[in-house]
Amino acid sequence: MDKIVNPVIGEEIIFLTTSKQSGGEKTIMEVTIGPKGGNPLHYHKRFSETFNVLEGELSIQVGTDKKKLKVGENATAPMNTNHRFYNTSGKPVRFTVELNPASEGFENVLRIAFGLAQDGKAGPNGMPKSFVHNGILMNMGEGYFVGLFSVLEKVFRYFGNSDKARQIEKDLLAKYCK
Repeated sequence: MDKIVNPVIGEEIIFLTTSKQSGGEKTIMEVTIGPKGGNPLHYHKRFSETFNVLEGELSIQVGTDKKKLKVGENATAPMNTNHRFYNTSGKPVRFTVELNPASEGFENVLRIAFGLAQDGKAGPNGMPKSFVHNGILMNMGEGYFVGLFSVLEKVFRYFGNSDKARQIEKDLLAKYCK
């Protein structure tokens, strides 16, 4: 079983189908987030995401539409559509996320981010403490923030585009994405 854990935010991901396993067709992950877990509003230019609840209740926003998904319910965030998921239920929620087409870059972002968190290199929100690490992950992950986070994203991406950052990226891939 290919499982990663972020001890800072208490999130767990099991890779059910990776980009390599599906020949680039899809990535499927089982995700567990705790109460108050989730992510900010963002979008992806190269893949859609379909969320399917296995246990608990997942709040999701796709575009301006907000709803709570219960067990067996799903929602899809098409490419280039603002979306986020979060947990307001007070209990952990477990769900699958399917990326179409697959994204090895996104898979690597998760592996690196969770590895940095395990190594004490993440802040209390689970994001890497280093501007360079954040920039590398944002460039690699094909995700884009909206609103206030988009300003911070531009700063991170700037730091993630240096020659030094390219060497650090190689080191991160070697350490966390074997």
